[in-house]
Amino acid sequence: MRIISIVIPVYRAVNTLPILVEKLSLSLRSSLKEIVFVFDCGNPQSLEKIAQLCSEYPFVKGVELSRNYGQHNATICGIAQVSETDLIVTMDEDLQHLPEDIFVLIEKQLETDADVVYGKYINRSHSGFRNITSWIMQKLLVLGMPELHTDYTSFRLMKTSVAKKIVGMKNSYTFLDGYLSWITTNVVSVPVQHNESQSGESSYTIKKLIEHSINIFVTFSNLPIRLLTYVSIFIFFLSFSYSIYIVIAAITIKNFQTGFPTIISFLGFGFGFILLGLGIIGEYIQRINLKTTNRPNFNIKKIID
Repeated sequence: MRIISIVIPVYRAVNTLPILVEKLSLSLRSSLKEIVFVFDCGNPQSLEKIAQLCSEYPFVKGVELSRNYGQHNATICGIAQVSETDLIVTMDEDLQHLPEDIFVLIEKQLETDADVVYGKYINRSHSGFRNITSWIMQKLLVLGMPELHTDYTSFRLMKTSVAKKIVGMKNSYTFLDGYLSWITTNVVSVPVQHNESQSGESSYTIKKLIEHSINIFVTFSNLPIRLLTYVSIFIFFLSFSYSIYIVIAAITIKNFQTGFPTIISFLGFGFGFILLGLGIIGEYIQRINLKTTNRPNFNIKKIID
């Protein structure tokens, strides 16, 4: 029998939290070691509900962060508070992920011995526009990060030994699934249901999703700077070739206006070298960014046990 811990970041859900606790306890029974709710400084009533559940259920633990750190950082904080169990499951607060589907993840993990199992949504419950934009952004992220699993979602099952390794990771922007892709490639997915949110509209607006994707690209992927480098090299050689052509033509044909070859040569060589230099500098900056950031992922204000 596998012992399981559940980590749930909480931002504004209130009424769904008792339902989650009840369903998880009934579904997992003796396999359930603990449920860790991480309050990410959203709705104050959510914190009150977490405190109430902690007093009613001995296996429920609450963590209050000092400020809003975002879903991924809150999830990592919850992982850090997990006891020594076999598996950790992360899920949303609003009942979009069915507690019953945890067994689907477990069965897939037992079948494949995967380090990470993602719940792949059969039908997304978001609006059509949100589904399309999310799909496009997901494909772009996978393009920029080839090691990232194509079906990554916030409904995941991880071996505790693997999940614990991401706790100490720090970067200029936190992307939990990006961290996991750095640790293991033994990742699979399995189809699960995706219900309508029971706590109102998602806090992830289109603007936030775009900002999230851009931050991931800049922090975890070298695709943007690599494209700039390639374009810089191409323009450099194009400008260099054209400048040589102008110089040779000016010497042999001599039908250019005075000063034109000089201007073109300087512009061609100058812009080419500038773009090439920017590409090279960008490569160094990207590597410095990955190594020098030391911002904490989270800060715990209080633990409710």
